[in-house]
Amino acid sequence: MQKEEREYELEKLRIQAQRIANIQNSAENVQTPNKPIHETFHKFNMQEDISLNLTLFERHAELTFLPKKDWVQKLIGLIPIEIAHLIAREPADKCDDYDHVKDLLLQRFKLSPEKFRQLFLLHQKDDEKTWQDFQHELQTYFDGWTLGLKVNTYDQLRELIIAEYMKEKAPYDLREHFLDEWSTINSPIELAKKFEDYEDVRRTIKPKQFKSFAKGSSNNHKYFQGQEHFHLGNNGNEKKYFQSKRTVYDKRIKQLTCSYCKGPGHYAVDCTKRSKDSKNNKSSSSPVQICSRISKERIKTRKITIGNKTFEALIDTGSSVTLIREDVSKGIIEQSKLSRDIVVLSGLGKYEVKTKGSFQREIELDGEIYSVTWHVVRTPYLEFQAVIGSDILEQAFVGFDKKGVYFRKHEDKVWFMHTQVYEARIEDEIEVKHVTNPRIRKELPELINNYIPKKTETTNVSMRIILKDDVPVYQPARRLSFPENQAVNKQIDEWLDQGIVRQSSFEYASPIVLVKKKDGTARLCVDYRKLNRKLVKDRFPLPLIEDVLDKLQDAKVYSTLDLKNVFFHVEVNEDCKHFTSFVVPDGQFEFNKVPFGLSTSPSVFQRYVYSIFRELMRKGIVIIYMDDLIIPAKDEDEGIEKLKKVFEVASKYGLEIKFKKCQFLRRRVEFLDHVVENGTVRPSVAKTIAVKKFPVPTTVKQVQRFLGLTGYFRKFIPAYSKIAKPLSDLIRSDNPFVFEQPQIEAFEKLKKLLTESPVLSIFQQGKTTELHTDASQQGYGAVLLQEAEDGKLHPVQYMSKKTAPAEEKYSSYELEVLAVVNALRKFRTYLMGNHFKIITDCSAFQRSMDKKDLVTRIARWALLLEEFDYEIVHRSGQRMQHMDALSRYPVAIITSDTLTARLKRAQQEDEYTQSLRSMIGSNNDSDFFDKNEILYKYVDGRELIVVPRHMQTEIIKLAHEKGHFSAAKTEGVVKQEFFIPNLSKQVQNVIVNCVPCILTNKKRGKKDGFLNPIPKEDVPLSTYHVDFIGPLPSTNKKYQHILTVVDAFTKFTWLYPVKSTSAEDALDKLKVQQKTFGNPKRIITDRGSAFTSKAFGDYCTNENIQHFQITTGVPRGNGQVERIHRTLIPVLTKLSIADSTKWFKFVDPLQRILNSTFNRSTKWSPFELLIGVTMRNKEDLHLRDLLMEEMMEELQEQRDELRQDAKKNIQKIQAE
Repeated sequence: MQKEEREYELEKLRIQAQRIANIQNSAENVQTPNKPIHETFHKFNMQEDISLNLTLFERHAELTFLPKKDWVQKLIGLIPIEIAHLIAREPADKCDDYDHVKDLLLQRFKLSPEKFRQLFLLHQKDDEKTWQDFQHELQTYFDGWTLGLKVNTYDQLRELIIAEYMKEKAPYDLREHFLDEWSTINSPIELAKKFEDYEDVRRTIKPKQFKSFAKGSSNNHKYFQGQEHFHLGNNGNEKKYFQSKRTVYDKRIKQLTCSYCKGPGHYAVDCTKRSKDSKNNKSSSSPVQICSRISKERIKTRKITIGNKTFEALIDTGSSVTLIREDVSKGIIEQSKLSRDIVVLSGLGKYEVKTKGSFQREIELDGEIYSVTWHVVRTPYLEFQAVIGSDILEQAFVGFDKKGVYFRKHEDKVWFMHTQVYEARIEDEIEVKHVTNPRIRKELPELINNYIPKKTETTNVSMRIILKDDVPVYQPARRLSFPENQAVNKQIDEWLDQGIVRQSSFEYASPIVLVKKKDGTARLCVDYRKLNRKLVKDRFPLPLIEDVLDKLQDAKVYSTLDLKNVFFHVEVNEDCKHFTSFVVPDGQFEFNKVPFGLSTSPSVFQRYVYSIFRELMRKGIVIIYMDDLIIPAKDEDEGIEKLKKVFEVASKYGLEIKFKKCQFLRRRVEFLDHVVENGTVRPSVAKTIAVKKFPVPTTVKQVQRFLGLTGYFRKFIPAYSKIAKPLSDLIRSDNPFVFEQPQIEAFEKLKKLLTESPVLSIFQQGKTTELHTDASQQGYGAVLLQEAEDGKLHPVQYMSKKTAPAEEKYSSYELEVLAVVNALRKFRTYLMGNHFKIITDCSAFQRSMDKKDLVTRIARWALLLEEFDYEIVHRSGQRMQHMDALSRYPVAIITSDTLTARLKRAQQEDEYTQSLRSMIGSNNDSDFFDKNEILYKYVDGRELIVVPRHMQTEIIKLAHEKGHFSAAKTEGVVKQEFFIPNLSKQVQNVIVNCVPCILTNKKRGKKDGFLNPIPKEDVPLSTYHVDFIGPLPSTNKKYQHILTVVDAFTKFTWLYPVKSTSAEDALDKLKVQQKTFGNPKRIITDRGSAFTSKAFGDYCTNENIQHFQITTGVPRGNGQVERIHRTLIPVLTKLSIADSTKWFKFVDPLQRILNSTFNRSTKWSPFELLIGVTMRNKEDLHLRDLLMEEMMEELQEQRDELRQDAKKNIQKIQAE
């Protein structure tokens, strides 16, 4: 029955009842409607607004004179069971209160105006409904939208529609910028004002930062200087405002000049002539290379037809997405209809390009239809009309023959076991080049491709859950947004189809947490933290790691397997399934299979896998430690036969395998943090890399932290004090910081001793175990320690990692949790199944893990911790100093996933690396080896990636441009990760041709003549050296200069950004300084106009300050401030090379580091001499390294200008 008919029926009943009441004037004679409420009450859909349903219900209840105390009970019978459960969970005194229940339902199921807007714009007509139904639904959604925004007049409605149209036409960057307030701006005037202000600000920024500007000519930014800004006046004259903006816009467009065709009115990126040239000349280079580098002889293309549009497409499986040029796409789809899922594309160069959007179209290839997502790229950036990327491999196999490229659709192998589908794998995905036997090289891909998990047998292993008490664990469902609720329902529907979950109605219930995966989709996890506290632990005995490794020493060939969806292989005991129950907004469910998040799940799975392979384990065919499987063999023939037996058993029990993560018939593999090769087992470099790669200290603080790490284990190092003496001497206040050969030898020896026995121990099951962690904004670190036979804790493995840019923004508490989580992932093999202590200096860690509501990131981490059996112990920071070295100075890694993938591809095409790879099999003594299909070389115990020749310069540039370091430091950064022959020579070539270094490193040398020092006092704040530096690029606040003030005695420096070099600006800053430090006795300046002005002279006279002016043309007379400027200018230039107008952001950090850095002339830092204590400082190694590098160059070249200790040393020089 239609909604308006139901309302009409109710209204008619009400009028009839009222008329009878008026006639008889007695409520006793009123006849109640005889229609049951379920005939007029619309069945509520939880995706709809509940307001109308409640209104209908209240009208009917009033007409039938239903007592209000019975309303809730009547209502429960008319709503879905899930909502009834929601009401039933309320307190007893509230669940029968209709007003309370109504507020609860409106709060949960009343749609917002923004949701009504989305429903109105996206609603589609249902085939089973009439057009009148559709009209009524649209009207309901429109009313909910407009009335929710209190749109009551025609003018308000007009503004709302105009604002929506403006939003629809707004470009992507505007939508992204105003995302948080997008749904709240409903005035077109306000919207236009915000858009114009944003555009005005954007034009003042470098054009290359926006995709609408050209990336080429450096002259483009001149067009934006001195631009005018127009804003609405108080009279609200919109017409005049838009006319003025249109005039300015037209004027600016006419001023534009294309750097490609030299024509007016457009940029090169939009040049039509360039588009035509690119069609006629396919060899022309593009600013950004999207595709892999392919020689012309190897280029493969195909004719593609979409509708009536035919074009040539490059087949490039090196591209992860399918691309189409903008000019080609215009003949297929209107650009306004493109989906707004923007993708950032990167090629072999350093540039990145954003796509304009995407669309889906079907194409026909070799008689088969494929659905393809096409990402649109601006015409100048794509040489070919289209590129078919590797995403089509999900649907088809791509092959090459003499005729060209052919496509063959996957013939997926499908069987039905809990309605699961298993896809066949493609032979070419299996790497077999390393297999020497031709027969086995052909047989191995066939064996893998034919693997099917048939699940014809089962085990008697199932999960039994035993609780410590019988008190149910119940938590209500957590609120979810509309998209989150859709994702949850989709996941549960899949699990229901596969038999993983079923509906539940028990008193046990845990809430869910949505965790974002790397691809942006959401994973549904259950928060079993409360239930885990009640679980009786399932202890499954694990073998000793040494015993497992001993079984590998007679083998020469190894295969490793990685299982997929591990927990969902195991059944939950029927009597225990209700314990796994979880609630979502739309229902309650329980697991048939073992869920992730229960603390006993890993032990159950271990028992399950062991039961399956027990016979093969007894025969030595397969070795299992937790979920790691390795198959050792004497040769490839034995290896393939053992692999067949393992596959046969795994198939019987329905085990799914992640073939991409497996290794087959390899002569070198990593297993349990050890490298197994040619019958030998040695610890992996990863166990000690955090210590071995600890950077050479450059400050006293870094030395202190390194000694904190080594000193914690000093009881295991004979003659520790003697070895460490050259380093410990550096932290004494009366010694200069000189890191020379004795210090280097001590540093390297201590690192070596920390990574060897008796300091480093081998992990043993059942021993007392502790995990020590610490974190900072620079990085986080961990040490796994275990009690050895001497009763003392020895390190087993170290971890140190630099924080990612996004992680640097985390709070200190989040960083501490991150350190623990990553340490558990790193040491999972050791810690799973063992009780251990987590030692941290974060006191809030345990309390936060017990919170009911956690942010998504912390909730995800908290669920991961539930796999482990641990207790948290808090220790003060003073007792955790051994962790500072690993967290404050993490190992610098300059590789990335993208870079590693490119190195892998480049190695396969490089003759140099291929020749080195060929030596591996023939020469057992070779230092080169393959790991994950990447060629490495052992150098001094480190695994270094061998860099192909054409990428060597790029890697060196990447290392150098991290801070434009010196040659020695750049070489050191490269050697941490990469092997490049003749590295020193190549580093020199890169630095000599580095443009920022050429521009900023001016030639210096010893000047002729002698210094004539000005007499100084022996107390701080007596003599100031003052000068301006500039002009610098103008900032948003119009700063163009820096006023520098240096205290002659302590060398303390103040840096003040100013707008000009006028006397007024100088005096303003000196007066600011006067408020805190008072006046100096004298000020030394040059003869600039600001300092020779009457205003400056009057100020010095009135404040009783002597003013000395140095001789014109002799800047050395004000040498202290000049020396600061010689250091400051190159550092500021390098730091702001990307955007020179942002230099002012680095002024305060540079001042802080200048004043906290050891000074050669006084042997103290300026801050210590002035204040008397050491500055508490958040380390910024990048800035400090740049400053120290510039200072050391200055000191080396001008030794005769250095001062000795304070007053005594200065007087000695003057006496000479």
